[in-house]
Amino acid sequence: MPPKRFIEITTSGKRPSRPSKRYRRALDIGAPLESDNSPRIVQAQALAERAGGGASYLATRPEKRGVRSLRETALQVAAKGLYQTVRLPSKEAGENRAGTTSNVGWNPDRDPALAEENKQLRHFIETLPVDVANRLLRLVLDHASESSFDGPSDPGVAVLSLATLFFHPATTRVSLAGLAAPVVLVVRLPQCTSLTDLDLSGHIELRDAPLAKILAQLPKLERINLKGCTKVGDASMIALSKATEDRLKVVNLSLTAVTIKGLTSLLARCRNIEVLKLANVAGLNEKNVAKLVSDATDAALGWRHVPLSRLRTLKVRSTEITDASLGRLLSLCAPSLERLDISYTPLKTLDFVSSALHTLPEWRLVKLVASGLPLTAATLEGFFRPLSERPDDERRRFRTLKLGAMPALSTKVPGLTDAVLSKLMPYLEKLDGLDTVSLFQNWSLGKLEQPLARFIEVIGRRCTYLDLTLPVEDYHLEALLPPLELDHTDGAEPSQPYEPPRLRTLVLDSSRITDNSAGAISACHDLRALHVAETRISTKFLATVLSSCPHLSILNLTSCRGVPVVQRRNFFEAWEKGEVSAA
Repeated sequence: MPPKRFIEITTSGKRPSRPSKRYRRALDIGAPLESDNSPRIVQAQALAERAGGGASYLATRPEKRGVRSLRETALQVAAKGLYQTVRLPSKEAGENRAGTTSNVGWNPDRDPALAEENKQLRHFIETLPVDVANRLLRLVLDHASESSFDGPSDPGVAVLSLATLFFHPATTRVSLAGLAAPVVLVVRLPQCTSLTDLDLSGHIELRDAPLAKILAQLPKLERINLKGCTKVGDASMIALSKATEDRLKVVNLSLTAVTIKGLTSLLARCRNIEVLKLANVAGLNEKNVAKLVSDATDAALGWRHVPLSRLRTLKVRSTEITDASLGRLLSLCAPSLERLDISYTPLKTLDFVSSALHTLPEWRLVKLVASGLPLTAATLEGFFRPLSERPDDERRRFRTLKLGAMPALSTKVPGLTDAVLSKLMPYLEKLDGLDTVSLFQNWSLGKLEQPLARFIEVIGRRCTYLDLTLPVEDYHLEALLPPLELDHTDGAEPSQPYEPPRLRTLVLDSSRITDNSAGAISACHDLRALHVAETRISTKFLATVLSSCPHLSILNLTSCRGVPVVQRRNFFEAWEKGEVSAA
C-alpha cells in the first residue's frame, strides 16, 4: 500500500484548523486510521473478550481426561528438548551486548557438531506427519514466548534455526497466531513451498509490502488468517489472489487495512472462496460495496465465474454495511450461504436476508448472528415464520441464533421484549436443530415469567450453549428440573420420556438468580462452563452445583459478593483444598 499523504494545514487568526470535509470522507474500505493503535483494536479486543466469556478472569481447572496420551507426552518432552537446542546461550553479567550473537540465528561454521545435529533434526522433523510437526512447532514457540526475545538476561531462541528445522518443502500447515514469533521468522515462510494453511492472526507489526512478497511465493495456499494484522492491505491481497487463484478457499481479513482495490482482485480471481471474514474493516459502506460488487463482477468475466458464488460463510460484523449493500452481496452468495454474521452494523431489518434466503428452493443457513440490530417484531416474524414451515430436515439445519443487545429505539422498535418473544415462540419451537442461542443484554426480556420460562423449557433444554445475560429469576430456571413423578394408577407410561438438559455452557451474568436456583442448574449434569458474574449466589450454590456437575471446569464469579474475593479466580483450587465453606 502506498504511503499515506500528509496534508499541511495552515491557520489564520484564532480559527481552529482541521482537514476539509472532502478529505475527511475520502477514506476507502479499510484505509489506515490514526486510531488503529487504540480505539479500533481495543473495541475489537473487548468484543472478542465478551464473546469468549471473559477468559482473563475465569476460574478454571483442567478437565478430567484420564492419563495424557503417549503422543502428547512425547511431544511435550520433544518440544522442551528442541527449545533447549535452539536457545541461545545466556549472556554473562557485564558482557557487551553489541559484540554478541543476536537472536536471528547462529553461524553453522561456529560449531560443526551443532550444525550436524541441526541437519539430523531437520531430516527427522521432515518425516513427521504434518499435524505432529505443526503441534511440535507451536509447543516450541510456546516455550520461547515465555521469555522476551530482546531480554538482556535471556536472548531467547535463534529464530532462523526454527525456520531451518520446521520450514521445509513438505510443510503444509503453519500457525503463528498469538505467539511471540518475530517478523524475521515469518519472512522464511516461502521455504514451505507446499504450504496450504497459514495463520498469522494478531501480528500487528507485520507490514503490507513484506507480506506481499511472501504470499507471492506461496501458490498452494488454501486457507489464510490475517485477523488483527492492521497494517496488511491491498498489496498482500493482490499478491495472494494472483498466486493462489482457484486454490484459495478461506480468507480472514478482520481488522486489516484492505481496501476496495484488494477485495476486487480477491473476488475476481479466486472463484472458490468459501469463507470470507471482514469484521471491523473500515469503509464498507453502501457506495463502496456497490462499486466492489460491480467491479468484481465485471473483472470476473475474464475468469468466467460469478464472484462469491461458492461462499458458505460471510462475516461483516462491526462494519458500515447497509441493507442495500448487504442485498448486493447476498445476490451473489445466497444460494450457497450457510453462516452469516451481520451484528453491530447499521442494518435496520432482515428483509433483504429473508427475501434472499426464503426464495431459494432449499434452505442452507446454519448460523445467524444479528446482535445489536434495531429489529422489529415484524421483520423477525418475516424471517422465522417461513423457516418454521420448511421441511423437517431443512429446519434442523438451522443451529445457531444470536440476537443479543437489540436496542430499543421507540414503541415500534422496542428491542427484544417479552411481547416480541411471545410472537416468535410458535416459530422457534419448531426449530428442532437449535443448539446455540444467545439473547444476552436484552434487558426488557424476562420481566414476566412467560414466555422466558417456556423458552428455557422447550428450547433452552436442548441447547448446548445458552447465553441469558438477562434479568433471569429463579422461577425461570425451574424448567430445567425434571418433571414431578406422577402416580399412574392405570399403569400408563408418560407420553414422552424425560431427557436431561444438554447444556454444556450456561451464561447467567447480571441475572437475578440466588442460591435457590442451584437445584435447577444441577440438573445439567453435562455442564462444562457456568458464568454467574454479578449475581447474588454464594458458596452454598457452588457447592450444590459442583457436587452434581462433575465436568464443570470453568466458572465466572466476577463481582459475586457471596463468594470471597480471594476465591473467585481460583475457586476450584480452594474447593479441592477444603477451604470453601458451604454454610
